[in-house]
Amino acid sequence: MNDLSVARERVRWFPALVSNHVMDLIRQYKPEDLPPALTSFVQDRGHYDYQHHCEVESDNADFVSDEVVDRFCLIGPAEAHREKLRALAAVGVTQFNIYLMCGDEEQTLDIYQRDVLPEFLKARKS
Repeated sequence: MNDLSVARERVRWFPALVSNHVMDLIRQYKPEDLPPALTSFVQDRGHYDYQHHCEVESDNADFVSDEVVDRFCLIGPAEAHREKLRALAAVGVTQFNIYLMCGDEEQTLDIYQRDVLPEFLKARKS
């Protein structure tokens, strides 16, 4: 999706979901022993309502900024996805999951099959 504002709203729930795991880490470890890049985004997190877990436009995600969405998610045109996947691969990431929970699921799969994955499949064969 090329409209970044719409894309961000459709996936904002994902960093909110991740915040539950970050909160668990903060409960188990000293916050100062954890990377601020991981923990800083939960500082303004309020109550999390599991009745609205993984819902697009849930108020669970109101605390998640656009910058956090951009860090945690792949959004934008296919080239932006390829670019971020290349950057992740460069630091050792070997697996990636597509969460088909944001609308346009079939279109997302079609775009990945046609415009994103071929570059990585080609590189893997080399």
